[in-house]
Amino acid sequence: MAPNDPIFDSTPKITRPEGLHVNQAAGIFGGKNRPAGKVRRYAMLFPVVVALCFRFWGLAWGAPERTNLHPDEINYIINHAKTVSWSDPDPRFLNYPSFLTYSTALTHGLLKAAGIIRDDWQITIVGRSISAVYGALTCAIVFLLAEQLGASLPAAFLAALWVSILPLHVWESHVAVTDVMMTFWIMVTLYASVRLIRQGRPLDYVFAGVALGLAVGSKYTAALAGIAPVAALVVGRRPLGDSLRGLALLGLSAIAACFVVTPYSFLHFRDLLVAMAYENKHVHGHHNGFSLPADGWQYHKYLYQVAAAWPFSLGLALYAGAAAGTVWAVARWKKEYAVVLSFAALFFAVTGSWTFTPLRYYLPLVVLGALVAGLWQADWLASPRRLKRGFAALIVASTLCYTLAFTYSTTGRFSDDTRIQASAWLRDNAASFRSIILVGDGHYMATVPGAPTISSHSEAGVFELLTDPISQDAPDLLEISSLLYLRWYRHGTEVYMRNYDRLRSGQTDYVLLKRFEADFLNKKLYGALDPMFESYFISPTLEFYGRRHAGSYVVQRGSKG
Repeated sequence: MAPNDPIFDSTPKITRPEGLHVNQAAGIFGGKNRPAGKVRRYAMLFPVVVALCFRFWGLAWGAPERTNLHPDEINYIINHAKTVSWSDPDPRFLNYPSFLTYSTALTHGLLKAAGIIRDDWQITIVGRSISAVYGALTCAIVFLLAEQLGASLPAAFLAALWVSILPLHVWESHVAVTDVMMTFWIMVTLYASVRLIRQGRPLDYVFAGVALGLAVGSKYTAALAGIAPVAALVVGRRPLGDSLRGLALLGLSAIAACFVVTPYSFLHFRDLLVAMAYENKHVHGHHNGFSLPADGWQYHKYLYQVAAAWPFSLGLALYAGAAAGTVWAVARWKKEYAVVLSFAALFFAVTGSWTFTPLRYYLPLVVLGALVAGLWQADWLASPRRLKRGFAALIVASTLCYTLAFTYSTTGRFSDDTRIQASAWLRDNAASFRSIILVGDGHYMATVPGAPTISSHSEAGVFELLTDPISQDAPDLLEISSLLYLRWYRHGTEVYMRNYDRLRSGQTDYVLLKRFEADFLNKKLYGALDPMFESYFISPTLEFYGRRHAGSYVVQRGSKG
């Protein structure tokens, strides 16, 4: 190749777009011509500090007695992080990549060797802390991405600030699952991809490739971010030969980075294909309480995300800003926006087609929603029209107040989860009951480990007992959880709804003794969008019902707690 080929030319070719306050030649993250260096640093760091406060608040929820409150973190990450070692690094689980598993195991091992932590249960806190740190650092990357999109300093600050208090992002940063880590590396990939519009050094392609590889090593779905660098080269109108060479370098870098953090996904490739076939069936299958369709107008592909999932994930105020910001970004179409929007469109097209709809699947999209909300609001704040500036200021103030209140009220549930409250009550009162049955999955219940009188039964089996008021097998105490009974209301399953309604309305031989519930801002409103939002893996409503014919002592003793 010619020595002056752009892909090997060490002198960057820069065309500075209108409104871009960055010197693209000053390195990947630096830039001496950025606005007011010290002010800019504070503007970028402040959202990170806010994010850390929200994400570490209540991070140890459930510990040490109940580190299994969220089944996904214990089953998919923590259990495997406990088994890997330098002598046997194979996690023997390929449904998820190993980056977070290895990060958790390595960090836990180092902290244990240093004597900072001693107990095995603390590995759960290590995994959650990694998610929390990635969540906070996402604010800094969103700030940098906003600058690459041509944003002013106030716009970049607003975008990062909204991510720092973004409700879903705060909640998921309390859990050792892969989506927060994946979202961070996807944002880095988008940042690096936008840079490719103006710069084509080998280092730029390697940087984008490594970011993409680490994103895929966090969660396989991140492979969809591969469209971003392709879109950058298309809108950047680079020569075809240069683009192909750059993409080849990017691809090799991505594969190398991905191999480093999840090697057995390559070494056991046939097993990976089997795992991916299972996951494909999984996301297109039926999951009671978390899948489509269900009983309501909103439970349809793509509509559910727009009309239910995202309003709750962002909070109503920030959701309105994200919707307006999306329209604004499309209307002000520019090359930089095309890179980000191409990824968003593809990611939504794929994940929105799935019938399985956990909110965390859409985390990259809600982060981008917060980003465009900040860009739009800052643009209106800078308008020469006084009325428009005033309206924008009102919107920003309203969004800040509502989102802070909503995030505060929902995140506060972590530090005092109802399952921990109820377990303390149950521990004090368990001896008063001959038999106690947990109706359904123990993850969603209060329990007392080792108590001989406590057992878990299926909902169907318990309801059979309730039909016989004199049955000797009927328990003295029943515990039910909203994380289970709301699923039946969501899907309109008559037989289960009828049985739960009979129990909860006093039509059986049982009476309500104790109820544990955590409230948050506009809980009923969000519950109307989807009943599962009332207790989305955090602080479910727990109800204890005592048997009338078991004797008045049982009812009176149990009601004193």
